[in-house]
Amino acid sequence: MAQTTPNHTQTASGWAAYDSSGTLNPYTFKRRENGINDVTIKILYCGMCHIDIHFAKNDWGITMYPVVPGMYS
Repeated sequence: MAQTTPNHTQTASGWAAYDSSGTLNPYTFKRRENGINDVTIKILYCGMCHIDIHFAKNDWGITMYPVVPGMYS
């Protein structure tokens, strides 16, 4: 696991569903800073799996909003 100071965070952004409509809107959140064993990548394009749609729409009744859907988010 990466070595990092517990209280060091950075601002990140994504697209989140805020309710079961599944509509995605811009979302800003805090995440831990990268540690010495982490890498930073810039994502230019991405896609969604159909499972992400089920999760964003709370089809299984387990979604906690806001949620940034994605298998690797």
